[in-house]
Amino acid sequence: MSVLRQWEAFHAGQLTVPVDHNVLTSWRRSKWSGIDPLDVPIPHTEIPADSHFHRVATPVLLRMAESLADSSTSLALADKRGNVLWRWTSENSLARDLDSVHMVPGAVFDESKVGTNGIGTAIETGRLAVVVGAEHYVGSFHRWACAAAPVRHPMTGRIVGAVNVTCRAGDANQFFRWAAQSMADDVGHSLNSDLTSRERRLYDAYLHASRRTSSPLIAVDERTIIADEIASHIGLDHRTVWRAVRGEKTGSTVDLASTLTALITRIDEHQPTSGALLEVRIDAESTSPRPVPATAEPERLLHRHLSPLEVAEYEVVKAAMSEAGGNKTAAAARLEISRGTLYQKLEKYRLLNY
Repeated sequence: MSVLRQWEAFHAGQLTVPVDHNVLTSWRRSKWSGIDPLDVPIPHTEIPADSHFHRVATPVLLRMAESLADSSTSLALADKRGNVLWRWTSENSLARDLDSVHMVPGAVFDESKVGTNGIGTAIETGRLAVVVGAEHYVGSFHRWACAAAPVRHPMTGRIVGAVNVTCRAGDANQFFRWAAQSMADDVGHSLNSDLTSRERRLYDAYLHASRRTSSPLIAVDERTIIADEIASHIGLDHRTVWRAVRGEKTGSTVDLASTLTALITRIDEHQPTSGALLEVRIDAESTSPRPVPATAEPERLLHRHLSPLEVAEYEVVKAAMSEAGGNKTAAAARLEISRGTLYQKLEKYRLLNY
C-alpha cells in the first residue's frame, strides 16, 4: 500500500495503518489537535529582527547553502515554537513555489497548528524528522519533502530551534537527511563556542554541585535553567523558580511544591543576577502519618502509591492545565516540554480529560 493510500485510510477512520511508526504517531497528534487534513491556513507571527540563535545559526546554514547552489533546495531556520526565522532557496522558481504555500519568514510550522511537517515534528519529538510527500498530515503539503533536526542548547539540553531542508517530493534523497542533522550539530557547536562567561559559570557550578550531592539539582538564573534528569521530570516553570529564589540568600529554603522544598546556594552572593543552585528535597512531613490530603487524589485515581516526586509532578501538570484552560499546547509551552511529553504525563496521571 502506498503512503498516499495509507494517508487516505487513516483519514477514513482506520487509526492503525502500516506507515512508519513516527509518522503515524504524529498523524494521531495532528488529529487530536483538530487539524483539517485537506488544507490548513499557515499562521504567521512577528519575528525578531535579530536574535542570538538567528545570529549564531545563520552562518552555519549559509555554508551548507554554498554546496547546494546547483540543486533545487531550500534551507530554513526556525525557533523553538516552529516560527520560521530565515529562509534560503537555491533558485527563483522554488522560492515562488514556497511562497505560494507560505513557507516564509514569520510562518508558524508548529505541529499542533499545521500537522505533521519537518520543523514542527522535529521540535515536537526532539529528534530528526524526515517527512516526504503524503507523510505530511495535510494534503496540500504532499508535493514537498522536508528533513528537520532540532538544535539543543549546549548547557541545558533544551530545544532552542530547528534547521530544515526542503525540496520537492520527487527530488528527495538521503542527502537531505544528512544535511539537516549535520547543520543541527554544527549550530550546536557554534552555540557552545558563543556561551557567555556568566552562562559558563552557572554551568560549571552546576557540574561541581552534581558531583557532591545525590539530591535532584537545579541551576537557575534569569535567562537559563539547568536541571538533572530527576529534577527535569518535576516540570517546574523557569520563571516561577527564578521568582522564588532571586532574592534569597545561601542557606535559605524555598517551597517548590506542597511536598518539595529546595536548599539555595548562590553562585555569587554579591551578584544576585549570577544565579543559584537548588538542591531539591522531599518534605519530611510528607512521609509522616497525617489526614488524607488533596495530594492523595492521584493515588485514588491510579490505585497505586505515588512517590513524593510523582505527587509534585502531578500537581505541577494539573496546575499548568488549569492555568491554560485545558489547552494542551499552552500547558506544554508553560512547562517547557513537548506536547508529546505532556500527553504521556496526562495519560500517566489520568488527566487527559482534565
